[in-house]
Amino acid sequence: MSGSKITIVEDGRIREEHESFGMIQISRINGGKTNLFGSSIEHGSTIRLSIHHADVDRYLNKDWYHPKMVSIIEVEMSNTQFAEAITNFNCGSGSPVTIKTIQGKRMEECPRTNKRQEFQDEFAKTMHDLEKRLKRMTEVTEEMLLNKPTITKADRKAIIDELKMLRQEVRSNIPFVASSFNEQMGKTISEAKGEVEGFMQNKIISLGLEELKKEYTMEKIDRMENSGVIELDAKLDSEEV
Repeated sequence: MSGSKITIVEDGRIREEHESFGMIQISRINGGKTNLFGSSIEHGSTIRLSIHHADVDRYLNKDWYHPKMVSIIEVEMSNTQFAEAITNFNCGSGSPVTIKTIQGKRMEECPRTNKRQEFQDEFAKTMHDLEKRLKRMTEVTEEMLLNKPTITKADRKAIIDELKMLRQEVRSNIPFVASSFNEQMGKTISEAKGEVEGFMQNKIISLGLEELKKEYTMEKIDRMENSGVIELDAKLDSEEV
């Protein structure tokens, strides 16, 4: 193959390497508290996706794929982010992920954003700006009514325009902030549910594997008993004594 590097390694394996060869690994990480980009809660369970350069060995009429030790990039996602990423093809601009390493270099830990505090600060700023506009409008109106001998048509229009803008602020912008807050809280609840569901699913799988292991062991013992292997072993042990 053009551009490929072919080498003979131990046991007569034929190893092929090329800059386009790669492997993807997806694993579940449990434990600790992890902050993730695009998520408003801490996570005890995440999905890690890593992409590696790779090579392939041809041996015993089979291909054996091997990832390189250092990953090209490694990212982590919440259970909800991972589900969105694999189910929403060609939708929007993609799903947020948290970059952990690039070419083996570890990135800084992702900072946590308190969404509730963020909305509280934004709403406080909106109300502060509204208060400043009301104060300025009150001062301008008082100046016109108390000190100006005649109020022109332009003066009246300026007051009416300012009143309309204030009404728009109260009528549309503030409810929009409240709606955005409710939307974010709904997303946070969904993230928390996804975290719990991920933990429960992982626990169920873990317990199921343990149960399967027990059943397999018992089934193996039953087969040995039925085949007389255990009786033979017991007889040999008694003879040795």
